Amino acid sequence: MVASPPDTAESRGRRGTPSRRRASPPRFRRLARALACGTVLAAAAVPGAAGQRPEQEGPPRLRGRVVLGERGVVTEGRVVLHRVTAEEAGEIDSVAVGVDGGFEFAIGGATELGPGEEVLFASAHHQGVLYFGAAVTDASHLDSLYVITVFDSDRVPPEGAPLPVGNRNLFLDPWGEGWRAIDLLQILNEGARTLVASEGGIVWSYPLPPEASSPRLGQGELPNDAVTFEEGRLTVRSPLPPGERSFSVEYVLPGLEARIPVPGRTDRFNLFVREPVPPLDVGGLEAIDVVALDSERNYRRYSGIDLRDALVSLEEGTASGPPPLGIFALALGTLLGAAGLLAYLRPRRRAAAAAAPPGPGREGLILAVVRLDEALEATSDAERRRTLAQERARLVARLRALG
Repeated sequence: MVASPPDTAESRGRRGTPSRRRASPPRFRRLARALACGTVLAAAAVPGAAGQRPEQEGPPRLRGRVVLGERGVVTEGRVVLHRVTAEEAGEIDSVAVGVDGGFEFAIGGATELGPGEEVLFASAHHQGVLYFGAAVTDASHLDSLYVITVFDSDRVPPEGAPLPVGNRNLFLDPWGEGWRAIDLLQILNEGARTLVASEGGIVWSYPLPPEASSPRLGQGELPNDAVTFEEGRLTVRSPLPPGERSFSVEYVLPGLEARIPVPGRTDRFNLFVREPVPPLDVGGLEAIDVVALDSERNYRRYSGIDLRDALVSLEEGTASGPPPLGIFALALGTLLGAAGLLAYLRPRRRAAAAAAPPGPGREGLILAVVRLDEALEATSDAERRRTLAQERARLVARLRALG
């Protein structure tokens, strides 16, 4: 886990006024390592979530509070202010948390918040896990109380915790001689604490179909470096805060005959098979309808609710076809809206999806920017630097748009 920065005389000396200089390499690498290790969790709150408008007197200031779950506030520790621009990223200031959980940073003279300029966000450690608040992209955001929500932590057994799945949407598309699977999962931490791995252990794991090959993590709310595929299972080592986390996994099946394990509790499972497709016998799910993703893509849908330690089996057979096309043609947008992963299923957006950061939210975007900055520092090749700089500018624009 990532510890809070040491309170040394040198660090206290630089915490008084935000600096415009680029973050020094050691501190910058600490941020990169924290993000890459998956110890960074976004706060659920956004600027203004507390419904308060601090009075602004003198230079602009970012005023906020570190909130501990739903019970109270954090009364010790430090809050770090980060700055991301089209050219650089890093820490620019650090202040101690007050007895009421409050903190504030002087912004005037250090930043130029506005279109095309920069993004600010603040972070705080709690019990070894790093949390951060919403992106500040405009001076108007300084009129609201900035909230960073943190949680107490629980260590799970070395083999991980048995978390339920709220929604699982599995899409199968023809892919060469086999079928490409895009598996969208929403895992639920229904407790009030962040789950963290034991020494040498994992937080959560989930089995892939035995026939699956070439698995990889797609878009979602999990950092790439915290997810591995071992012995036919996806394993997660990053902390998981209370609430839900949505992500996608992509793999290849040699054919439509497959066994799909559905361990534990799954509130809803939807299987979508791209048409045209031969008759299928699908064990464990019910044939529902055909949905139209767009004018070119139709999927046969099978569904089940409240599954417990189930197994979904696919076999070519003589099952009768599903209800006519169009009965629930608009259902797909609702099914995928919460995960925000529709880009994976649109061919005209595949190039953009392939270049996308690890996730659609702040975590993935900031992680991608940090990685690009380190790649820029590590190369002197002009063409490579130009490509990296263009990609960085695109990601910063996306981060700013999340405001």
